[in-house]
Amino acid sequence: MVLDFYCGDGRGGIHMIVGPMFSGKSTELFRQLNRYELAGKKTVLVKYAKDNRYDSEMASTHDAKKMKALKALRLSDVINTIQQYQVIGVDEGQFFDDIVTISEALANMGKTVIIAALDGDFRREPFPTIARLYSLSEKVDKLTAVCRQCSYFASFTTRTKPYSEESDEFPTKHYKNADLLGGGHWRS
Repeated sequence: MVLDFYCGDGRGGIHMIVGPMFSGKSTELFRQLNRYELAGKKTVLVKYAKDNRYDSEMASTHDAKKMKALKALRLSDVINTIQQYQVIGVDEGQFFDDIVTISEALANMGKTVIIAALDGDFRREPFPTIARLYSLSEKVDKLTAVCRQCSYFASFTTRTKPYSEESDEFPTKHYKNADLLGGGHWRS
């Protein structure tokens, strides 16, 4: 990675880190933000306010790595704060309905925006906002998880138990029952 291109040098840009559940998206986002800090850039991380799985205040990975973060339901709620930074990280980007307009506005201001997000739900349906960001991004990293059934590379989020809209809260909108999701591939 060439830091100069994405370092708030006035050019701006959007970098997406996408993949299924348990593919290391948040871990990679944290790593990228740490690199920018080492390069002397002002960084900030935003987490989805309803994501309280591991920590109510800090962003967290599945393996308990944590990073200080602003909480928001919409990025527009924290725009006045985040626009003061050179590099803005967004965890669980698929949950922010204004991710496209805010990311584009920040990039146009010369900011680097790094978004970690699921690219599809367990039915392999794309999240519309994330699909839209593909065409606006300078860089897209697609990560894979490990299939829990056969240990092969997993490109999709799958259900580990049958899904019923009547009996389950829809886990692509909320975190209740997120433990029923895992990585899968074409034959799993």
